[in-house]
Amino acid sequence: MKRKNVKHVLFVLVTTAVLALSACSSKDNQEADGQVATVETVETAEADTSVIESQSQSEGETESAEIKSDEQESETMTQTAAETTDNANPDAPTASEVLAQMTVGWNLGNTFDAWGSPTPLDNETYWGNPKTTKEMIDAVRAQGFNTIRIPVTWSENTGAAPDYTIDSAWLERVAEVVDYAYSEGMYVILDTHHEPDFWLKPQKDGLDEVKAELAAIWGQLSERFAEYDYHLLFEGMNEPRIKGSFEEWSGGTDEGRAAVNELNKVFVDTVRATGGENATRCLIICPYGNSVTTQTITQLEVPDDKYVMVSAHLYTPYFFTYEPNSGSGSVYEWDGSLKTDIKWATSQLYPLIKKGIPVIVTEFGAVNKTYTNADGQETQNTQEIIKWLADYMEIMNGYGIKCIWWDNGNYSDSGEKFGIFDRRNLTWYSQEIADALVEYAAKPQD
Repeated sequence: MKRKNVKHVLFVLVTTAVLALSACSSKDNQEADGQVATVETVETAEADTSVIESQSQSEGETESAEIKSDEQESETMTQTAAETTDNANPDAPTASEVLAQMTVGWNLGNTFDAWGSPTPLDNETYWGNPKTTKEMIDAVRAQGFNTIRIPVTWSENTGAAPDYTIDSAWLERVAEVVDYAYSEGMYVILDTHHEPDFWLKPQKDGLDEVKAELAAIWGQLSERFAEYDYHLLFEGMNEPRIKGSFEEWSGGTDEGRAAVNELNKVFVDTVRATGGENATRCLIICPYGNSVTTQTITQLEVPDDKYVMVSAHLYTPYFFTYEPNSGSGSVYEWDGSLKTDIKWATSQLYPLIKKGIPVIVTEFGAVNKTYTNADGQETQNTQEIIKWLADYMEIMNGYGIKCIWWDNGNYSDSGEKFGIFDRRNLTWYSQEIADALVEYAAKPQD
């Protein structure tokens, strides 16, 4: 049965090395009360931001007349979107208010984001998961998850330029599953997922075509879900990056990060321009690759829009949350010594949080591992994951960051074993992990 391993060994190898070095070098600066953002870190981030903004201004002054013409067209669209937002429902909750009402989330992974089926409309089950039912979503909700993320790859069900028309049967099937959760009052996040495998290339070459397709897809989705209220959130892109590049999982290049900024802007402007509920809908933008590095965060351009969140993916620390293909270096037991890795990663997000920008981790998790313990007994790492979760979510809660577990449906087959919910039997592979996720999550604010 086909399984798609979509996570990122190169990224986490590079990032883990950076995290380990940074955590060691900054350990003496960390306060005993668990504060993770030192004055030096914050000041450095702010200084980097000032330099980047200055460089961007200088570059803008030297652009060609053709590029200026494109910018004028973009500015017109932005102005229209801003005017729409100004006339929006003043009682609509802001992104921060929506985030405060979330508890913990669950990803319907390797389902609508699957691709490669000879019959694209059958992609939902092509990577081995069963067809999604309302009973599945109800079971997730009953466990205590009030947020669900529905990753969707649109590429194989999208027509040619210039309209990029989404296949109506595919769109309506996605909408049906959105309704399973939305009708029960859950927060639902809808995204564009494996598009970097196809057309979504954040680079200067061909960027106009990429912008056009992104705008076309989100224009159609905005129209289809125009009447849905703030419980439905749109996430513009998932891990936008150049696949196979040296910098794929280490934050990209200046060119790539600049391209992601432009694409985020197209996404926000497109949705806002449709008005109605979309004028105040919570939109989620992301840095290059959803990676958390100094460059990706300080160079991320966040619009002055109180209905926008920023997403990150934090499978941290890698050697605990993943199982390296070589089998070497894997960490099976959690003794808290690598907690500094989690602290360092979240400290990189602090410059955003300090500005009042809400942050959400739309993917995190740790794989199911079997190992031989100190007593020579073969055991699973369930209890170790629970200990890791306690530390991980304590740190996230301290920053007001909400987290969504990546569940690809795989608990025991080869590949990445992030599955925690048995979708066929409507039970939890590990009830203890499911309980811990709900228990450790911050409760909704009044």
